[in-house]
Amino acid sequence: MAMEVLVTGGDTEIGRAIAEGFRDAGHRVVISGARRDELEVAAKELDVDAIICDPTDPASLAEARTQFPHHLDTIVNIPAPRWEGGDPRTFDLVEHATAWRNALDATALAPVLMLHTLGDHLRSGGAVVSIVTESPRDGSAQAAVKAALSEWTAGRANHFGTRGITVNVVAAGRGYEAGYDGLTSASPSLAAELTRLALFLATPEARHITGQTLHVSGGAPVNFG
Repeated sequence: MAMEVLVTGGDTEIGRAIAEGFRDAGHRVVISGARRDELEVAAKELDVDAIICDPTDPASLAEARTQFPHHLDTIVNIPAPRWEGGDPRTFDLVEHATAWRNALDATALAPVLMLHTLGDHLRSGGAVVSIVTESPRDGSAQAAVKAALSEWTAGRANHFGTRGITVNVVAAGRGYEAGYDGLTSASPSLAAELTRLALFLATPEARHITGQTLHVSGGAPVNFG
């Protein structure tokens, strides 16, 4: 049965790929994002509706709220970083602060505010999936924010579980680090693996999985703490 799906971060490559995967699976997809030009191009090429808003900005979300579908089955949160800082070992104090704030806003704050805004729009039996698109270095801002997102997800799973709604994180695992070729010569792309798992978590067959952080790693035999 076709679902009503919102994919945030539709102005990013991963967001577009996941939106395309849900669309190709027969679902009705709406994408959102803050960068108008990139979002409009993606919406036109995917033939889906688009909503311009910044999920890290409460005022932007409040202004756009009436444009979102009144009923949703699935929300997929894709981070859309606004700052590329290079090698953190070279950061000065200002750049360190910017890196931490950027990671927090894109990876954790955006899903928090989006679910707060649209939680009442979710149908019973729905799903929320938040994506972490990179495998962060230990001790980095991204690693700390990923841990925060996992804890928040576990708490929201308990809350939304009363309505049969699952809440999970899908994260890039260490199999995607530079220099690792996977266990076969034909490892799937990161976007394909993220899409595949997000699609599964939105199905009735995945109703028993909630509050989890699940990794796609191209088969890498890595243990995650």
